[in-house]
Amino acid sequence: MTALLDSPSLVARYFGAWNARDPDAVAAAFAAGGTYTDPTVTGPPLTGTAIAEHARALLTAFPDLSFEVLGGQPAGGQPTGTVVAQWLMRAPTPARGTGSRRPAGR
Repeated sequence: MTALLDSPSLVARYFGAWNARDPDAVAAAFAAGGTYTDPTVTGPPLTGTAIAEHARALLTAFPDLSFEVLGGQPAGGQPTGTVVAQWLMRAPTPARGTGSRRPAGR
């Protein structure tokens, strides 16, 4: 990416890819060299095609996974290419046979 996109565009593209259930678009939302991690990533942060593979696995494990964007802005208030977003993830029903379980918390 040669020019920085505004924060709402970055956030919309990333979460739109998740909601469209498009793992390749999820990975494409990252800048070159961008990394991804979450509590299910057990090794170093993911890059490139590993991001798409991980997204594909999550979308398979949670067929009704969805995101609602609550807000987003450039980190530190400056257009640096890093965006801070507040979002809500919903994944109420894990797919059968994936080994994923619904959280037992209340």
